[in-house]
Amino acid sequence: MAWFRDNALAVWLGLLLVSATLLAVVFGYVALVVATAIGSGAVVGVLSGLAFPYLPIVALLLVVAIVSGLGFGWELLRRLSIPRSERLRSAAERIEREHPAVDGFGLSDLVAPPEPSAEDALDDLKRRYVAGEIDEAAFERKLDRLVANESVDDVRAAREREAVLDGRADDRSS
Repeated sequence: MAWFRDNALAVWLGLLLVSATLLAVVFGYVALVVATAIGSGAVVGVLSGLAFPYLPIVALLLVVAIVSGLGFGWELLRRLSIPRSERLRSAAERIEREHPAVDGFGLSDLVAPPEPSAEDALDDLKRRYVAGEIDEAAFERKLDRLVANESVDDVRAAREREAVLDGRADDRSS
């Protein structure tokens, strides 16, 4: 299954090209036979003789062409590069607030930048230290803070808790 997922675009395109080519060949043959029948005057007999053997073939090729065309289109859309940024996410959230019908599509999640992982934060910290942007004391302090937090999700949860607690404190003081 992993092979198909990796090569889906090529598989769908191949199926589409083969089925469309075979469909064109079958239609061309049928058109040639019909033109010959019209020339000879035996249209009804030739058409009834063609309809039974070629109709299932045409139907099958048509279904395969449609399904492979849809699969190819879906795979192509899935691979498109969609820009992701905090600015786009906030604009999409505003659109979703103003137009509730759009909210079900999850547009803001689609354009949101990926969440940083703990490994990314550690790599960035190492890069900044090696580049000389921070000194050894700042590096050790930030490294201890990063290691103390088990994950970025914990940091995010702590910030959200602090924001909620700050909001409650503001409400009590009012």
